[in-house]
Amino acid sequence: DINLRKAIMCAMNTSLALDYYRAGTASQIYWPMSKVSWAYPDGASADDNGKDYPQIGTWTEDIARTNIEKYMQEAGVSAGDSALKVTFTIAGSSLQDHPTYKVFRDAAALLNDLGWDVEVVCDTQALTKINTGSLEVWAAAWSSALDPDMYQVYHKDSTATSTLAWGYNHLKTSGSAEETKILNELSDLIDAARETNDQGKRTQLYQSAMEHVLDLAIELPVYQRSVLYAYNSNVIASSSLPTEAEMNPYSSPLDRIWEIEFAQ
Repeated sequence: DINLRKAIMCAMNTSLALDYYRAGTASQIYWPMSKVSWAYPDGASADDNGKDYPQIGTWTEDIARTNIEKYMQEAGVSAGDSALKVTFTIAGSSLQDHPTYKVFRDAAALLNDLGWDVEVVCDTQALTKINTGSLEVWAAAWSSALDPDMYQVYHKDSTATSTLAWGYNHLKTSGSAEETKILNELSDLIDAARETNDQGKRTQLYQSAMEHVLDLAIELPVYQRSVLYAYNSNVIASSSLPTEAEMNPYSSPLDRIWEIEFAQ
């Protein structure tokens, strides 16, 4: 149920994932796209996506409780309902050895306090199960290509296994009228973005498409790791390296190795 998915998202305090990393080596992300992409909305902040979930940055338990109860009511369920039995799965062999563990742990505690039956487990076969769509709620790491084209990952006609991870098989065959409408509009926006080379227009279309991804409540953006490079300043001249603004996951210092100089 789309409302139950939204309720679960409301319970997630995604800022907890940053506790796993040293300060400055990861940051929160607010849209389902790499922050270094030209299509990522400029200046995106906690409230820019216009949703009451995720409560990124401004998350408080009181706000979360209010929204969870609202979505439970819209879904027509109450405490103890069988529909509220959910498993949160973390990919790997250790619960605590994952950035999202604290997010899941606290979300499960909050939901269970409201009458849900949520269990957090780890699964070494999770990545295989994700690609068959057999997991309910899961956490895993994703990487994005330089091209922000959303077709493969989010279009209803894509044959990529990522669409199974979102539960598209169920949505296309048994989804509600609301879910079908959102999925169709999302796919139309992706198609429209592929038909223009105007970067400004594509950026606007991608943002609308990402809003639909959040409306569908199939993915919750959590964090993005920083890319770090180490070098010996006694060997390499720092001034010959690319600037911080020029560095990103798609462009390493080795991309223009002929410009790098030895220290004098």
